[in-house]
Amino acid sequence: MQKTSLPYLIVISAIATISFWGCTEKPSDDAVVLADNSGDSIQQPLTQVPGTLTVLMDNNMASYYIMKGQPRGFDYDILTWYCKDHGLSLDVKIIPDFDYILDSLLAGNGDLAAGNLTITGERLRRVQFSSPLHYTRQVLVQRLTPEARRSRAARKEWLVDHILELEGRQVHVNRTTSFAERLYNIIRENGIQVEVVEVASDVGYSRLIEMVAEEEIDLTVADENIARMHKAFYPNLDINTPISLTQAIAWAVPPGNDTLLTSLNTWLESKVNSSKYNIIYNRYFSNNPRRNESIREIRNGRISAFDKMIQSEAEKMGWDWRMLAALIHQESRFNPDAQSPFGATGLMQVMPNTGKRFGVEPHELKTPSRNLEAGTGFLLWLEKYWRRKMTDTTDIKKFILASYNVGLGHVIDARNLAEKYELETDVWYDNVEVMLENKMLPKYYNDPVVEHGYCRGKEPVNYVRGILRTYNYYVEFTDNNQAIEEIAGISLRPPQILPPHEAILEGEVNKGL
Repeated sequence: MQKTSLPYLIVISAIATISFWGCTEKPSDDAVVLADNSGDSIQQPLTQVPGTLTVLMDNNMASYYIMKGQPRGFDYDILTWYCKDHGLSLDVKIIPDFDYILDSLLAGNGDLAAGNLTITGERLRRVQFSSPLHYTRQVLVQRLTPEARRSRAARKEWLVDHILELEGRQVHVNRTTSFAERLYNIIRENGIQVEVVEVASDVGYSRLIEMVAEEEIDLTVADENIARMHKAFYPNLDINTPISLTQAIAWAVPPGNDTLLTSLNTWLESKVNSSKYNIIYNRYFSNNPRRNESIREIRNGRISAFDKMIQSEAEKMGWDWRMLAALIHQESRFNPDAQSPFGATGLMQVMPNTGKRFGVEPHELKTPSRNLEAGTGFLLWLEKYWRRKMTDTTDIKKFILASYNVGLGHVIDARNLAEKYELETDVWYDNVEVMLENKMLPKYYNDPVVEHGYCRGKEPVNYVRGILRTYNYYVEFTDNNQAIEEIAGISLRPPQILPPHEAILEGEVNKGL
């Protein structure tokens, strides 16, 4: 078995602050009694800054991150809902090093800490916890080898099916997590020998899971809900071996703030079994994102029912229509009624705010022609932005596609990182895409040159590659003598004049649009 040694490092990092206001106006400092959505009077909880709930969070795909310019995450969505019901503004403070989130909370830097925190005995000696948000258990994350997939005997020989089978195995975990605590308990309770490799504090659980999938390490531990999220992207993972009993996930509150704790618990008691709460939970932990599917056979040069419409819009843009069709296939599988859990709608999965910027109202986004107008308008705006910024525009389409998927801000961050690490800032493969993927690691998303925080960078990287594969397939099987081109040779004509909303959009660049 491969033995990988990762350095152990503790770095005390400054807290980077990102603030987002809630849906209601900030109340006056003397506001005490408010009305919730049911019309009942409620007591506004005691917070450090009256009218504001300051939350310490990890920057990851479960708690808080920015996608297409919008803040997302399970904890973020639930806390935004809580703040709306209590007339509070939500102030999010990102902790660059999650190891110190409870230390920061106890130092008075926030009202509560959130981030898939498991309630453990050691943590209870330091802080109070809210009522459970949900329950999970710790599981081994291991890799299904090709042999294990084909043979039941090979599967049984390779996989750890019981904690006693950890004897002699090597497991990588972060020292300060509850996972390390659980592994050491297993060793003490069962008298087995397990090599626990304590990795550096800047190697988060996402990176460890990815390392298992990519054969860099053999085993790690994760909460089952988090492991399930990652398995959607890494089907070669096995997450079926539990190493703990069911455990509660909750928010942490400093000792002594019983007013806030009571408010949180009262609110959670009325919400955790509601349909809205379950929808938010399933949005992050149960619904697998679409996986690539086989493209159906193309006959007589027809890709979809919308070919003529796509060809017309692509001609206005100066794009090869099959590239635009490949993007639409990736976004919606040509379903004009498609809608994501986050509100992206229609053929090109346009967000309502983006549609409005290009003159398309939210109720029009399921109309194919109007959806295409909004989506292609945004693509042209992105093209104009990158033409201004890039000296060499050979790879411009890759930058545009990635920006359309994950938001312009994250691609700008990746390019800044590429410059810092002396990579080619105008070259996508093995340069900027590498840094975009690296934005899932604290070392990179906490870098001073990064303004938009954590990003699940593998998704836009795969998104770009997937569209290019589909495009080449469309070129090959449509009745066209044009040779299959690399994306560098496409759309060299100047873009059309952009809509008059450009002035508004320019101000959105630094917000991660």
